[in-house]
Amino acid sequence: MTGRPPRDTDSRDTAELLKIAVWFGGPAFVIVTLAEFALIRQQGWPPLLLLAFLVLNVPLIGAGVLGLWRGIGAGATSLVRTIFAAGDIAPPPTYPVEDTLIVRGQYAEAAERFRDRILVSPADVEARLRLAALLEDHLQDFPGAERMYLEVRRLRLDARQEMAVANGLIDLYRHAGRRDRLMVELARFADRYRGTTAGEAAGRELRELKAGEEGRGKGEG
Repeated sequence: MTGRPPRDTDSRDTAELLKIAVWFGGPAFVIVTLAEFALIRQQGWPPLLLLAFLVLNVPLIGAGVLGLWRGIGAGATSLVRTIFAAGDIAPPPTYPVEDTLIVRGQYAEAAERFRDRILVSPADVEARLRLAALLEDHLQDFPGAERMYLEVRRLRLDARQEMAVANGLIDLYRHAGRRDRLMVELARFADRYRGTTAGEAAGRELRELKAGEEGRGKGEG
């Protein structure tokens, strides 16, 4: 242990500070000095006054350099946090009791646990999504799963949850053989996510379904 205080800046910070001092501090000092010199000549002030201005310029320009350096650092940190904002988003909640019941094959009991959670916390979107998937995949309660997805859609959702509801309804209508509702959801999805790979895939499936419906109609005619 040397007893030295911890360093607040590393070599990269020092290099950035020197770069700002050279590229901003130097030109700023020259420009301000020339402006002061012109002002002194214009006003007829004693030339020695320029020396006093020069003494004041050094700490003022230095403060400007430090302020600019800190501003750039803060802006860069904010940008990084914005780009990698996932680090500040709380992870989705976990449901260990319900997951244990599902692993054991106790699907009805798990569904009841999810319903209890929703009664206590009506805004628990993740619990509603998990319940809808459970009703569809394991209990074959398609109407119940549909109601849950539609209830979730009326809540305030983030982008991930909004897509989860859309995908959930599309899968549900495929599973239940509800071609009419499937076509509605595919059209909604294709419009909402137009220009994305998922949106294009939904559009293709919708066109195939429409072609199938038209072919079926001609065959019946």
